[in-house]
Amino acid sequence: MSFIQHRRAHLKPLSILIALLLSSRILFIYLMPATYSTDLNSWLRVIEMLDKGENPYNSGVLNWPPVWMQFLFAIGKLNEITALSKIHLIQAVLVLAECVGLVLCYGILLKLNVKAKIGTGLLTGLALNPICIFLSCQHCNFDVFIGILILLFVYLMIAYFKQNEPYYWLAACFCLGLGILTKTIPFVLLPLLLVGVLNRKMGITFFGLALLFLPVSIGMSIIYTLCPEGVSQNVLSYRSMAGWYGITGLMNLKDMDNLIEAYRSVSPFLILALMAWTSLSIYKREFLNGKQLIVLALTILVFLPTFGPGYTPPYILWYLPLTVIYYFLATIAGKRLMLAGLVILCLTYTFEYAMFNSHGAFIKFFTHSENVAVFSEKVGHSAYQTMFRLPMFLFYNTFFVALLRDKNNLLTHRRTEVTEVVA
Repeated sequence: MSFIQHRRAHLKPLSILIALLLSSRILFIYLMPATYSTDLNSWLRVIEMLDKGENPYNSGVLNWPPVWMQFLFAIGKLNEITALSKIHLIQAVLVLAECVGLVLCYGILLKLNVKAKIGTGLLTGLALNPICIFLSCQHCNFDVFIGILILLFVYLMIAYFKQNEPYYWLAACFCLGLGILTKTIPFVLLPLLLVGVLNRKMGITFFGLALLFLPVSIGMSIIYTLCPEGVSQNVLSYRSMAGWYGITGLMNLKDMDNLIEAYRSVSPFLILALMAWTSLSIYKREFLNGKQLIVLALTILVFLPTFGPGYTPPYILWYLPLTVIYYFLATIAGKRLMLAGLVILCLTYTFEYAMFNSHGAFIKFFTHSENVAVFSEKVGHSAYQTMFRLPMFLFYNTFFVALLRDKNNLLTHRRTEVTEVVA
């Protein structure tokens, strides 16, 4: 009975959070002009190609493994059956995914015994966060699924460390494999599976590796068989666009094209070096506490857009839910830094989605002004985008350093004791 009462106690605040999340998205879709990012136009083109029996991997519109293509195929069929708008169906799928992510964040915070006001943090950080609203309703990219699978992975790893049951670790392997099959980015979290590897039975380890890599191998082999050249060129060789943000953006301001290409070539090795550093720091440990796991995952994920060669706004969905969770575990100084970062990020994203044509530029449809249209075209240039994103870039650098300095970060504090997180 106490178990049921405990669950009911959290049902009401969670229901309120989900209701506010849904109502804010519905209001946005209803009140805002019907303008969307170039990514959404690509998804509509993929649905059209699939409807004609064509392979979208031949076109260069799809640059990722096949999971999102399967969603688009199902959305196309639902459109035929229900006559609902394809755009609204895509938005509905992404908003429902946000609800799942919200529930997972709530569950992880309960598992970490956080006794602070969870609802307020989740309300500000996720449910009513304008960044999330822009990404699910105007940009309409599928990175929210990466965030969900990373949250599932973290949830299962925390359960594994708490209960030492191998099936949690195996399930975490499977979730990470699904994440890689959706978009290759979750591969960088692979070192976190090494915790406890020295004391784990060999058979369990091999089965975990099978759960991790088989979904990716089978999924990729199928699309590669159907379109070897297109998959090789558009998926396996795909790199995000450099020169619009951060390090490569600053290089682009100085017309250092050769240096940008050199940095793009070196950046995969920087990521592999970080993965190796993480592996060496944790492989001898039997388990981690929740905060150590979250800090390590955040450090790795925040590194990618901060020091990687390319950037696009939806990348934030890889680590925003974990950042909201980390807020409850951080020091007062850390919380202040994250609140300041939230303001910077919200202002940056609002400006981008109001002004950049590639993001939808909703302000043009409110003003109908020629001057605004000209200004929108001008600020869409890579140099202007780099400059407008400088405050965000500086915040991410500061946040990354703060994560490294956290006493629970085993990359820099290897002697930290393993204790449970208690609020």
